[in-house]
Amino acid sequence: MSKINILIISILFLMIDNPLFGIEDHIKYWIFFKDKEITSSEQAEYLRDYIKNLTPRTKSRRERISTSKILADASDLPVSESYIDRLKSAGITPIVTSNWMNAISTFLDAEQVVAIKTYDFIDRVQPVIKYKRSPVEQADMHKSNQRSDSAPIHKYDYGASFDQNNLMRVPDIHDLGIEGRGVIIGMLDTGFRFKDHTAFSAMYVIDEYDFIHNDNNTANESNDFDAYNQDDHGTKTLSTIGGFLEGTLIGPAFGSRYLLAKTEEMKSETIIEEDFWVAGLEWLESKGADIVNSSLGYNDWYTYSDMDGNTAITTIAADIAVSKGVVIVNSMGNEGNQTGSIIAPADGDSVISVGAVYNNGLLTSFSSVGPTWDGRIKPDIVAQGSGIVVASPSSPNSFTYSSGTSFSSPLTAGVAALLLSAHPQLTPMQVRDALKFTANNARNPNNEYGWGIVNAYEAIYSLGLFFSNLPIITNATEGYQISINVFSKNDVNADSTFLYYSYNDASFNPVRMVRSDQLAYEYNVLIPYDRSHEKINLYFKAKDRSNDTKLHPYNAPEMVFTFNPNDMSIHPGEPPVQPELFVLYQNYPNPFNGRTTIKYDVLKPAHVSLNIYNVLGQRVRNLVDRFQLASSYLVDWNGDDDHENPLGSGIYFVEILSDGRIQTKKMLLLK
Repeated sequence: MSKINILIISILFLMIDNPLFGIEDHIKYWIFFKDKEITSSEQAEYLRDYIKNLTPRTKSRRERISTSKILADASDLPVSESYIDRLKSAGITPIVTSNWMNAISTFLDAEQVVAIKTYDFIDRVQPVIKYKRSPVEQADMHKSNQRSDSAPIHKYDYGASFDQNNLMRVPDIHDLGIEGRGVIIGMLDTGFRFKDHTAFSAMYVIDEYDFIHNDNNTANESNDFDAYNQDDHGTKTLSTIGGFLEGTLIGPAFGSRYLLAKTEEMKSETIIEEDFWVAGLEWLESKGADIVNSSLGYNDWYTYSDMDGNTAITTIAADIAVSKGVVIVNSMGNEGNQTGSIIAPADGDSVISVGAVYNNGLLTSFSSVGPTWDGRIKPDIVAQGSGIVVASPSSPNSFTYSSGTSFSSPLTAGVAALLLSAHPQLTPMQVRDALKFTANNARNPNNEYGWGIVNAYEAIYSLGLFFSNLPIITNATEGYQISINVFSKNDVNADSTFLYYSYNDASFNPVRMVRSDQLAYEYNVLIPYDRSHEKINLYFKAKDRSNDTKLHPYNAPEMVFTFNPNDMSIHPGEPPVQPELFVLYQNYPNPFNGRTTIKYDVLKPAHVSLNIYNVLGQRVRNLVDRFQLASSYLVDWNGDDDHENPLGSGIYFVEILSDGRIQTKKMLLLK
C-alpha cells in the first residue's frame, strides 16, 4: 500500500472516531441496517406481490436462472421505512436507497457518524468509495488510418471499426444473421447523447434515467447541473457496443435494445461514486436488462486486500445481479500492468472482467492486471482497447478514436449479447464460461490476458445448434415463402427441421423445411396464402447429428414469432417491453440494396399508417394501415411500390402517422 493511501485511510479513521475532527466537513457514507424489520409472514406476502409485479422481461430472465423457481428473495425486500424515518428525524436525508445492500447513502459530518453508530438498528457505517478514472491518450479520427475494406467480404461495411470487430470475429456472426436481437443491454456510465447522433439513428432505447439529478434525461443538461463533458464517455461507450452507421462504425450488438443509466458525476475531477452505480444496477435489473456493461471501477480508499470478490460494495451488488440472471461485464481499469492493479467490481468471481489489447493482440500498457487478492486469475478475457472508433458527442456526425478498458468492455458485452441472442437459454455463468473457454489463451490463462481474446464465432458454435435471429418472409406465387438459417458444428439434420404455424391462435401445423440449394444453412418452406387472418404464429424446431434439438424462439410455443400478412411485419418471439415513447427508428441497413428493416414503437393503442414517399412527395408504398396495440414493431421493405414493381435508386422517406403525431426518416436505396 502506498504512503499516500495509508495517510488517507488514517485521516478517515480519525474523522470517524474523533467527533471533534471536521465537524463542519460532510462526507458521503453508507448506512447499513441490521435487518429489514419484517416478519416471516409479512416477507412471504410481500414477495408474492413483488413477483406478480415483475415486468415480463425481468420475470422471464429470473425464471431462466432459477432452479428452485424462487423468483425473489430477501434482497428484493424494501429498506425499513421506520428506520429511514428515524434517521430523517435526526436530520439525515437519504441520497440513494438500496434494497440489495439494505442501506442508504447520505452526507454526514464526523459528529453524526459517531451518533449513528449508537442506534440499535444500524449495522455499520462506511464511506461511499470513489474512483478517479485514469486518463488514456486519445487520437482524433482524421489522424489515423481509416479502413473500409470489409464490404466485399461481409454483410456490412464496418469502415474504420472493422479491426475492433474482426479481432473478435464479430463480422462472421453478423453474416449469419445474429445481431443481438432479443437482448436488452443496460449501460452504466456518465450520460448518453444518443438522440441526435447518426451513430444511434437505428438504436432502440427503451428507457433512460439520470441518478445524479433524478430525471429522465441522460444527456447533458445546463452547466449548472453537468460538466461540459459529462455525457462524453457514455456516448462513446454506447456507440462502441451498439452504434450503426455503415462505412464508419458498427457495434457488435446493434440489434439489441438498451437501457441507459447515468451514474457518474464528472464535475469533480472525474470522481465517480459507487452509490449511484448500485442504484443504477438495481434499476436496470428491475427493467429487464439481460446484460449490464460498466466501463468504470472503484479503488479510492479500497486497498488491494479488498479486491477479494467479497468486500467492495459494487462487487457485492454485481454478484447479486448475476444471481438474478444478469450478465455483468466490467472493465479491468487503466491502472497499468502492475500486479494486482485490478479495480472493483472487476474482482467479482461472477463478473466478466475485461482487459485491453492492441489490434495486433498484444496487451496495452495501461490495462490493469490481476490476480485478485485471493489468488484468482483476472482478467477473464481481453478485447481491443486501443484506437477504438467511437461516436463523438461534439456534433451529430462526428467520430473519433478512443482508448482504454472502457472500450474493450462494451465490445465484449456486445459479444455476450450475440451469444445470448443465439442461445437465449444461457445463464450468466454459462455466458462467462463460453467466452473464456473459447478464447485464444484458454489453455494457459494468466493475469495479463486472462483466457485470451474473445472469439464470438467459436463461443456461439461451442454451445450447440442455433438459429438466425429472425425468419425472412416474402410473398411468393403460391403463398408465403418462409426462410430461417440453422447452424451447428455437428451438422443440421436436414430431415428434422420444421416450421410450426397457426392462423389466429389456432392449432399449430407442422411442416418440414427444405434445405436451400445455394446456402447449406438456409431452410425454406411455403405456406398457403390466407389474407383473411390478422396474424400467423410461427416457431421452428431443428436437430443436429448429435441429437441436439432446439426450438426458436427457445420458449416456444409460449412465445412465438407473429407475422401480419397485411403489413408483412414480424414480431419477435420474446417477452414484450412497454414502449416509453412514440418512435420511428432509422431503417437499417441504410443505404440498402434489396431489403431494409423499419422499426417503430406505438406508445398507446391507435391507428397506425406507415408509408414510403419519393423525393417529389408522392406516396409509392403503404406498408401499414391498421389499428395496432402499444408495442414495438418490425416491418421489412424490399424497395418495391404498391404494385410490387421495383423502384429505382434514390432517396425515399418513410413516414409514420399515429394518434395525430408524425415522424419521418430519410432512406437511400441503391441498386
